[in-house]
Amino acid sequence: MADMEDLLRAFDIHLADGLEVRPAARLRSWAGPAELPLLIPGVLPGDLGAVQRALLPYYPADHPVRVRAEGRVHEVPLDGLAGQNWGEYRIDLFLAPPARAQRERWPLDPLVEVMDRLRGPDGCPWDREQTHETLRRYMLEEAYEAVEAIDDGDPDHLCEELGDVLLQVVFHAQIAREAGRFDMRDVVAGITEKLIRRHPHVFGDASAETAEEVTRRWDAIKRAERGGTGEESLLSGVSRSLPALSRACELQKRAAGVGFDWEDAEGPAAKVREELAEVLGAPPGEREAEVGDLLFAAVNLARKLGVDPELALTRASAKFEQRFRYVERRLAEKGLRPADVSLAEMDALWEEGKRVELRKKYGGK
Repeated sequence: MADMEDLLRAFDIHLADGLEVRPAARLRSWAGPAELPLLIPGVLPGDLGAVQRALLPYYPADHPVRVRAEGRVHEVPLDGLAGQNWGEYRIDLFLAPPARAQRERWPLDPLVEVMDRLRGPDGCPWDREQTHETLRRYMLEEAYEAVEAIDDGDPDHLCEELGDVLLQVVFHAQIAREAGRFDMRDVVAGITEKLIRRHPHVFGDASAETAEEVTRRWDAIKRAERGGTGEESLLSGVSRSLPALSRACELQKRAAGVGFDWEDAEGPAAKVREELAEVLGAPPGEREAEVGDLLFAAVNLARKLGVDPELALTRASAKFEQRFRYVERRLAEKGLRPADVSLAEMDALWEEGKRVELRKKYGGK
Protein backbone atom coordinates (compact mmCIF):
# COMPACT_ATOMS: atom_id res chain seq x y z
CA MET A 1 0.00 0.00 0.00
CA ALA A 2 1.30 3.44 -0.86
CA ASP A 3 2.18 5.74 2.04
CA MET A 4 -0.21 8.55 2.91
CA GLU A 5 1.99 11.37 1.61
CA ASP A 6 2.19 9.65 -1.75
CA LEU A 7 -1.60 9.27 -1.91
CA LEU A 8 -2.23 12.87 -0.91
CA ARG A 9 -0.02 14.05 -3.76
CA ALA A 10 -1.46 11.60 -6.29
CA PHE A 11 -5.05 12.68 -5.64
CA ASP A 12 -4.23 16.34 -4.88
CA ILE A 13 -5.85 16.00 -1.47
CA HIS A 14 -5.74 19.00 0.88
CA LEU A 15 -6.09 17.91 4.48
CA ALA A 16 -7.45 21.33 5.37
CA ASP A 17 -10.64 20.20 3.58
CA GLY A 18 -10.87 17.15 5.84
CA LEU A 19 -10.56 13.52 4.80
CA GLU A 20 -12.16 10.21 5.71
CA VAL A 21 -9.86 7.21 5.25
CA ARG A 22 -11.63 3.85 5.23
CA PRO A 23 -10.12 0.54 4.07
CA ALA A 24 -12.34 -1.61 1.88
CA ALA A 25 -12.81 -4.19 4.64
CA ARG A 26 -14.47 -1.56 6.85
CA LEU A 27 -17.09 -0.51 4.31
CA ARG A 28 -19.47 -3.22 5.57
CA SER A 29 -19.85 -1.35 8.87
CA TRP A 30 -19.89 2.08 7.23
CA ALA A 31 -22.75 4.47 7.99
CA GLY A 32 -22.30 6.39 4.73
CA PRO A 33 -20.33 9.47 3.69
CA ALA A 34 -19.88 12.47 5.94
CA GLU A 35 -19.26 15.90 4.42
CA LEU A 36 -15.71 14.79 3.67
CA PRO A 37 -13.75 13.36 0.76
CA LEU A 38 -13.33 9.58 1.01
CA LEU A 39 -10.05 7.74 0.49
CA ILE A 40 -10.10 3.94 0.17
CA PRO A 41 -6.50 2.73 0.02
CA GLY A 42 -5.07 -0.64 -0.99
CA VAL A 43 -8.07 -2.27 -2.65
CA LEU A 44 -7.55 -5.70 -4.21
CA PRO A 45 -8.96 -5.85 -7.77
CA GLY A 46 -11.08 -8.83 -6.78
CA ASP A 47 -12.81 -6.75 -4.10
CA LEU A 48 -13.94 -3.97 -6.43
CA GLY A 49 -17.40 -5.45 -6.95
CA ALA A 50 -18.05 -5.47 -3.21
CA VAL A 51 -16.66 -1.92 -2.87
CA GLN A 52 -18.90 -0.68 -5.69
CA ARG A 53 -21.96 -2.31 -4.09
CA ALA A 54 -21.12 -0.75 -0.73
CA LEU A 55 -20.81 2.75 -2.22
CA LEU A 56 -23.80 2.80 -4.58
CA PRO A 57 -26.43 3.29 -1.86
CA TYR A 58 -24.68 6.52 -0.83
CA TYR A 59 -23.41 8.01 -4.10
CA PRO A 60 -25.14 8.44 -7.48
CA ALA A 61 -24.19 5.90 -10.12
CA ASP A 62 -22.32 8.50 -12.18
CA HIS A 63 -20.37 9.92 -9.23
CA PRO A 64 -16.71 10.26 -10.32
CA VAL A 65 -14.21 7.93 -8.69
CA ARG A 66 -10.51 8.66 -9.06
CA VAL A 67 -8.51 5.45 -9.28
CA ARG A 68 -4.76 5.14 -8.84
CA ALA A 69 -3.59 1.95 -10.53
CA GLU A 70 0.02 1.07 -11.37
CA GLY A 71 1.18 4.62 -10.68
CA ARG A 72 -1.39 6.39 -12.85
CA VAL A 73 -4.61 8.15 -11.86
CA HIS A 74 -7.80 7.55 -13.84
CA GLU A 75 -11.38 8.72 -13.37
CA VAL A 76 -14.46 6.55 -13.92
CA PRO A 77 -18.13 6.73 -12.88
CA LEU A 78 -18.92 4.71 -9.78
CA ASP A 79 -21.14 2.22 -11.61
CA GLY A 80 -18.27 1.47 -14.00
CA LEU A 81 -15.63 0.91 -11.33
CA ALA A 82 -15.83 -2.89 -11.12
CA GLY A 83 -16.06 -3.35 -14.88
CA GLN A 84 -12.54 -2.08 -15.59
CA ASN A 85 -9.35 -4.13 -15.73
CA TRP A 86 -7.04 -2.43 -13.25
CA GLY A 87 -4.31 -5.07 -13.33
CA GLU A 88 -3.22 -7.45 -10.61
CA TYR A 89 -2.00 -5.05 -7.93
CA ARG A 90 -3.77 -3.14 -5.17
CA ILE A 91 -5.35 0.14 -6.22
CA ASP A 92 -6.43 3.27 -4.36
CA LEU A 93 -9.76 5.07 -4.69
CA PHE A 94 -10.75 8.64 -3.99
CA LEU A 95 -14.27 10.14 -4.02
CA ALA A 96 -15.25 13.74 -3.47
CA PRO A 97 -18.18 14.13 -1.07
CA PRO A 98 -21.61 13.86 -2.70
CA ALA A 99 -23.68 17.01 -3.02
CA ARG A 100 -26.04 17.64 -0.11
CA ALA A 101 -29.11 16.64 -2.11
CA GLN A 102 -27.40 13.40 -3.08
CA ARG A 103 -26.72 12.52 0.56
CA GLU A 104 -30.39 12.53 1.54
CA ARG A 105 -31.45 8.89 1.89
CA TRP A 106 -34.47 7.02 3.12
CA PRO A 107 -34.11 6.28 6.87
CA LEU A 108 -33.60 2.51 6.98
CA ASP A 109 -30.98 2.61 9.71
CA PRO A 110 -33.41 2.93 12.67
CA LEU A 111 -35.33 -0.15 11.54
CA VAL A 112 -32.08 -2.11 11.10
CA GLU A 113 -30.96 -1.02 14.56
CA VAL A 114 -34.27 -2.06 16.15
CA MET A 115 -34.01 -5.50 14.54
CA ASP A 116 -30.42 -5.83 15.74
CA ARG A 117 -31.61 -5.09 19.28
CA LEU A 118 -34.51 -7.55 19.03
CA ARG A 119 -32.11 -10.30 17.95
CA GLY A 120 -29.53 -9.37 20.58
CA PRO A 121 -28.84 -11.13 23.90
CA ASP A 122 -31.18 -8.77 25.78
CA GLY A 123 -33.77 -8.74 23.00
CA CYS A 124 -36.91 -10.73 22.28
CA PRO A 125 -36.83 -14.53 22.78
CA TRP A 126 -39.22 -15.09 19.85
CA ASP A 127 -37.18 -12.93 17.45
CA ARG A 128 -33.93 -14.62 18.49
CA GLU A 129 -35.35 -18.07 17.65
CA GLN A 130 -36.37 -17.25 14.09
CA THR A 131 -34.56 -18.56 11.00
CA HIS A 132 -34.97 -18.01 7.27
CA GLU A 133 -37.11 -21.14 7.19
CA THR A 134 -39.42 -20.23 10.09
CA LEU A 135 -40.00 -16.77 8.59
CA ARG A 136 -40.89 -18.09 5.15
CA ARG A 137 -44.65 -18.12 5.74
CA TYR A 138 -44.60 -14.58 7.15
CA MET A 139 -42.91 -13.28 3.99
CA LEU A 140 -45.70 -14.82 1.91
CA GLU A 141 -48.47 -13.62 4.23
CA GLU A 142 -47.22 -10.03 4.34
CA ALA A 143 -46.82 -9.91 0.56
CA TYR A 144 -50.38 -11.13 0.08
CA GLU A 145 -51.71 -8.62 2.61
CA ALA A 146 -49.95 -5.82 0.73
CA VAL A 147 -51.59 -7.00 -2.50
CA GLU A 148 -54.95 -7.05 -0.72
CA ALA A 149 -54.44 -3.43 0.33
CA ILE A 150 -53.71 -2.54 -3.29
CA ASP A 151 -56.90 -4.29 -4.41
CA ASP A 152 -58.88 -2.44 -1.74
CA GLY A 153 -57.53 0.92 -2.93
CA ASP A 154 -56.62 1.81 0.67
CA PRO A 155 -53.37 3.86 0.73
CA ASP A 156 -53.13 3.97 4.53
CA HIS A 157 -53.50 0.20 4.77
CA LEU A 158 -51.00 -0.25 1.93
CA CYS A 159 -48.45 1.94 3.73
CA GLU A 160 -48.80 -0.24 6.83
CA GLU A 161 -48.54 -3.49 4.88
CA LEU A 162 -45.48 -2.33 2.94
CA GLY A 163 -43.85 -1.66 6.30
CA ASP A 164 -44.58 -5.26 7.28
CA VAL A 165 -43.03 -6.50 4.03
CA LEU A 166 -39.97 -4.34 4.64
CA LEU A 167 -39.69 -5.76 8.15
CA GLN A 168 -39.38 -9.24 6.66
CA VAL A 169 -36.54 -8.08 4.38
CA VAL A 170 -34.69 -6.49 7.31
CA PHE A 171 -35.31 -9.58 9.48
CA HIS A 172 -33.77 -11.92 6.88
CA ALA A 173 -30.84 -9.54 6.33
CA GLN A 174 -30.14 -9.45 10.09
CA ILE A 175 -30.11 -13.26 10.29
CA ALA A 176 -27.71 -13.39 7.34
CA ARG A 177 -25.47 -10.71 8.89
CA GLU A 178 -25.18 -12.74 12.10
CA ALA A 179 -24.09 -15.73 10.00
CA GLY A 180 -21.50 -13.60 8.17
CA ARG A 181 -23.19 -13.99 4.77
CA PHE A 182 -24.56 -10.54 3.91
CA ASP A 183 -26.35 -7.61 5.54
CA MET A 184 -28.92 -4.95 4.69
CA ARG A 185 -26.32 -2.82 2.91
CA ASP A 186 -25.56 -5.74 0.60
CA VAL A 187 -29.27 -6.16 -0.12
CA VAL A 188 -29.74 -2.48 -0.97
CA ALA A 189 -26.48 -2.22 -2.90
CA GLY A 190 -27.17 -5.42 -4.83
CA ILE A 191 -30.62 -4.40 -6.05
CA THR A 192 -29.42 -0.86 -6.80
CA GLU A 193 -26.57 -2.19 -8.92
CA LYS A 194 -28.91 -4.64 -10.68
CA LEU A 195 -31.43 -1.92 -11.54
CA ILE A 196 -28.71 0.26 -12.99
CA ARG A 197 -27.18 -2.64 -14.92
CA ARG A 198 -30.51 -3.76 -16.36
CA HIS A 199 -31.60 -0.27 -17.42
CA PRO A 200 -28.86 0.74 -19.87
CA HIS A 201 -31.50 2.81 -21.72
CA VAL A 202 -31.69 5.02 -18.61
CA PHE A 203 -28.18 4.87 -17.12
CA GLY A 204 -26.20 4.11 -20.30
CA ASP A 205 -26.16 4.75 -24.03
CA ALA A 206 -28.79 2.18 -25.07
CA SER A 207 -32.29 3.13 -26.16
CA ALA A 208 -35.70 1.54 -25.58
CA GLU A 209 -38.91 3.26 -26.67
CA THR A 210 -41.51 0.72 -25.52
CA ALA A 211 -42.16 -1.51 -22.51
CA GLU A 212 -41.76 -4.56 -24.79
CA GLU A 213 -38.26 -3.42 -25.77
CA VAL A 214 -37.37 -2.93 -22.13
CA THR A 215 -38.59 -6.45 -21.29
CA ARG A 216 -36.58 -8.02 -24.13
CA ARG A 217 -33.44 -6.14 -23.10
CA TRP A 218 -33.97 -7.07 -19.43
CA ASP A 219 -34.25 -10.76 -20.33
CA ALA A 220 -31.16 -10.57 -22.56
CA ILE A 221 -29.11 -8.93 -19.81
CA LYS A 222 -30.33 -11.51 -17.31
CA ARG A 223 -29.23 -14.35 -19.63
CA ALA A 224 -25.83 -12.71 -20.07
CA GLU A 225 -25.44 -12.40 -16.30
CA ARG A 226 -26.06 -16.13 -15.95
CA GLY A 227 -23.34 -16.98 -18.43
CA GLY A 228 -25.07 -16.57 -21.75
CA THR A 229 -24.17 -20.10 -22.86
CA GLY A 230 -27.49 -20.64 -24.57
CA GLU A 231 -27.88 -23.98 -22.73
CA GLU A 232 -30.17 -22.60 -20.05
CA SER A 233 -33.88 -23.10 -20.60
CA LEU A 234 -36.10 -20.11 -21.31
CA LEU A 235 -38.15 -21.31 -18.38
CA SER A 236 -35.27 -21.11 -15.91
CA GLY A 237 -35.80 -18.61 -13.15
CA VAL A 238 -39.58 -18.98 -12.91
CA SER A 239 -39.89 -19.41 -9.16
CA ARG A 240 -41.41 -22.66 -7.90
CA SER A 241 -42.74 -20.70 -4.93
CA LEU A 242 -45.10 -18.61 -7.05
CA PRO A 243 -48.82 -19.31 -6.64
CA ALA A 244 -49.77 -22.02 -9.11
CA LEU A 245 -51.83 -19.77 -11.40
CA SER A 246 -49.12 -17.09 -11.53
CA ARG A 247 -46.42 -19.67 -12.23
CA ALA A 248 -48.45 -21.27 -15.03
CA CYS A 249 -49.02 -17.85 -16.58
CA GLU A 250 -45.32 -16.92 -16.36
CA LEU A 251 -44.25 -20.22 -17.94
CA GLN A 252 -46.69 -19.62 -20.79
CA LYS A 253 -45.43 -16.05 -21.26
CA ARG A 254 -41.83 -17.26 -21.51
CA ALA A 255 -42.78 -19.78 -24.21
CA ALA A 256 -44.97 -17.25 -26.01
CA GLY A 257 -42.00 -14.89 -26.17
CA VAL A 258 -40.37 -17.16 -28.77
CA GLY A 259 -43.57 -17.82 -30.71
CA PHE A 260 -44.85 -20.95 -28.93
CA ASP A 261 -48.37 -19.60 -28.56
CA TRP A 262 -51.89 -19.55 -30.00
CA GLU A 263 -52.61 -16.90 -32.61
CA ASP A 264 -55.71 -15.67 -30.75
CA ALA A 265 -58.03 -16.55 -27.85
CA GLU A 266 -60.04 -19.08 -29.88
CA GLY A 267 -57.22 -21.65 -29.67
CA PRO A 268 -57.06 -21.77 -25.87
CA ALA A 269 -60.87 -21.51 -25.66
CA ALA A 270 -61.17 -24.69 -27.72
CA LYS A 271 -58.50 -26.28 -25.52
CA VAL A 272 -60.52 -25.43 -22.40
CA ARG A 273 -63.57 -27.18 -23.89
CA GLU A 274 -61.42 -30.19 -24.83
CA GLU A 275 -59.87 -30.45 -21.36
CA LEU A 276 -63.27 -30.08 -19.67
CA ALA A 277 -64.59 -33.04 -21.64
CA GLU A 278 -61.55 -35.07 -20.60
CA VAL A 279 -62.09 -34.18 -16.93
CA LEU A 280 -65.70 -35.28 -17.06
CA GLY A 281 -64.74 -38.58 -18.70
CA ALA A 282 -61.66 -39.35 -16.62
CA PRO A 283 -61.53 -42.33 -14.22
CA PRO A 284 -60.85 -41.44 -10.55
CA GLY A 285 -57.12 -42.12 -10.75
CA GLU A 286 -56.65 -39.64 -13.61
CA ARG A 287 -58.90 -36.82 -12.45
CA GLU A 288 -56.20 -34.79 -10.71
CA ALA A 289 -54.02 -34.72 -13.83
CA GLU A 290 -56.97 -33.84 -16.06
CA VAL A 291 -58.15 -31.06 -13.75
CA GLY A 292 -54.58 -29.73 -13.79
CA ASP A 293 -54.66 -29.67 -17.61
CA LEU A 294 -58.01 -27.86 -17.49
CA LEU A 295 -56.70 -25.20 -15.12
CA PHE A 296 -53.55 -24.75 -17.21
CA ALA A 297 -55.70 -24.29 -20.31
CA ALA A 298 -57.91 -21.77 -18.46
CA VAL A 299 -54.78 -19.80 -17.50
CA ASN A 300 -53.76 -19.77 -21.16
CA LEU A 301 -57.17 -18.43 -22.16
CA ALA A 302 -57.01 -15.72 -19.49
CA ARG A 303 -53.54 -14.69 -20.68
CA LYS A 304 -54.69 -14.42 -24.30
CA LEU A 305 -57.62 -12.26 -23.16
CA GLY A 306 -55.24 -9.95 -21.27
CA VAL A 307 -56.49 -11.08 -17.85
CA ASP A 308 -54.21 -11.84 -14.89
CA PRO A 309 -55.53 -15.27 -13.76
CA GLU A 310 -54.24 -14.91 -10.21
CA LEU A 311 -55.95 -11.56 -9.78
CA ALA A 312 -59.11 -12.80 -11.49
CA LEU A 313 -59.42 -15.80 -9.17
CA THR A 314 -58.59 -13.68 -6.12
CA ARG A 315 -61.41 -11.30 -6.96
CA ALA A 316 -63.78 -14.16 -7.77
CA SER A 317 -63.02 -15.70 -4.35
CA ALA A 318 -63.63 -12.34 -2.67
CA LYS A 319 -66.96 -12.04 -4.50
CA PHE A 320 -67.96 -15.55 -3.42
CA GLU A 321 -67.04 -14.77 0.18
CA GLN A 322 -69.04 -11.54 0.14
CA ARG A 323 -72.13 -13.22 -1.27
CA PHE A 324 -71.98 -16.23 1.04
CA ARG A 325 -71.57 -13.93 4.04
CA TYR A 326 -74.70 -12.13 2.87
CA VAL A 327 -76.57 -15.46 2.88
CA GLU A 328 -75.31 -16.14 6.43
CA ARG A 329 -76.35 -12.69 7.66
CA ARG A 330 -79.85 -12.96 6.18
CA LEU A 331 -80.32 -16.40 7.72
CA ALA A 332 -78.98 -15.20 11.07
CA GLU A 333 -81.68 -12.50 11.11
CA LYS A 334 -84.16 -15.40 11.27
CA GLY A 335 -82.17 -17.32 13.86
CA LEU A 336 -81.00 -19.85 11.25
CA ARG A 337 -77.72 -21.19 9.91
CA PRO A 338 -76.92 -22.46 6.39
CA ALA A 339 -77.11 -26.06 7.63
CA ASP A 340 -80.71 -25.46 8.74
CA VAL A 341 -82.13 -24.64 5.28
CA SER A 342 -82.30 -26.16 1.82
CA LEU A 343 -80.06 -25.40 -1.12
CA ALA A 344 -82.99 -23.69 -2.85
CA GLU A 345 -83.44 -21.29 0.09
CA MET A 346 -79.72 -20.47 0.15
CA ASP A 347 -79.72 -20.00 -3.61
CA ALA A 348 -82.63 -17.56 -3.37
CA LEU A 349 -80.71 -15.48 -0.81
CA TRP A 350 -77.61 -15.72 -3.02
CA GLU A 351 -79.51 -14.18 -5.93
CA GLU A 352 -80.92 -11.54 -3.58
CA GLY A 353 -77.37 -10.67 -2.53
CA LYS A 354 -76.36 -10.29 -6.19
CA ARG A 355 -79.22 -7.84 -6.74
CA VAL A 356 -78.13 -5.83 -3.68
CA GLU A 357 -74.58 -5.65 -5.09
CA LEU A 358 -75.88 -4.40 -8.43
CA ARG A 359 -77.99 -1.69 -6.79
CA LYS A 360 -74.96 -0.50 -4.83
CA LYS A 361 -72.77 -0.62 -7.93
CA TYR A 362 -75.17 1.42 -10.06
CA GLY A 363 -76.25 3.90 -7.40
CA GLY A 364 -79.47 2.25 -6.33
CA LYS A 365 -80.93 2.01 -9.84
